[in-house]
Amino acid sequence: FSNENTKSKDYSKLVDIPRPGHADFVAAVKFEDFQDYRGGGHFSGRITLPIVAAGYIAKKQFSDISINAELIEAGGVKPRIPAHAKNDPEVQRGIAEASAEGDSLGAIIECEVKGLEVGYGEPFWDSVESMISHAIFSIPGVRGIEFGDGFAAARMKGSEHNDPIGEDGIPLKNGAGGVNGGITNGAPIVFRVAFKPTSSIGKAQRTFNFATGELSSLEIPGRHDACIALRTPVIVEAMTAIVLADLTRML
Repeated sequence: FSNENTKSKDYSKLVDIPRPGHADFVAAVKFEDFQDYRGGGHFSGRITLPIVAAGYIAKKQFSDISINAELIEAGGVKPRIPAHAKNDPEVQRGIAEASAEGDSLGAIIECEVKGLEVGYGEPFWDSVESMISHAIFSIPGVRGIEFGDGFAAARMKGSEHNDPIGEDGIPLKNGAGGVNGGITNGAPIVFRVAFKPTSSIGKAQRTFNFATGELSSLEIPGRHDACIALRTPVIVEAMTAIVLADLTRML
């Protein structure tokens, strides 16, 4: 089928005026202006379509492992029920306000993997955290990732962060996020992913115009999500499934 619902003209001005916070400029330099600036290139969320398809196939390789990702914060607002974040009144209000201003919001996605036994992963290059992080950072818009207690561990004492081991060998709590020394410890893998606000906004921004050689105002028209992270839980799950498919073959 041919995609007839395209509006490439909405991106035409970006050839001379790269979006602040986007890869327009660096891509133009690296690929000598042979990048796709129309919103469908390597730096667009649209590239994740085949990733989701691959993740669906990867999930079929294991029936005893579950992967669930949810939006837990959008624009600084934490929904009362993460699974229904899109319908949370405060989240919807924040997105509507940002959209009305021609602006955008960032968000945080939390992912939990259950069913992995002790022993997956390696202590160095192929640690579970590094493999997942490598894949997750390939998703456009990702700016950070943390496992378990994450950055909060830096404000804890060892007695607070350490996970006591139970009689069955499984940690009694999960400050480590399911991984010790790069190796799964039997507890659920838990990590959170920070997505930045989208760079394509209607609000005027001051940036450099390479055609005129001076700073100018940029307002981006067209169809742009105020919070791209609303669409990302399924992508995070897919990327995680692809990594787990590799991990389960490496044991």
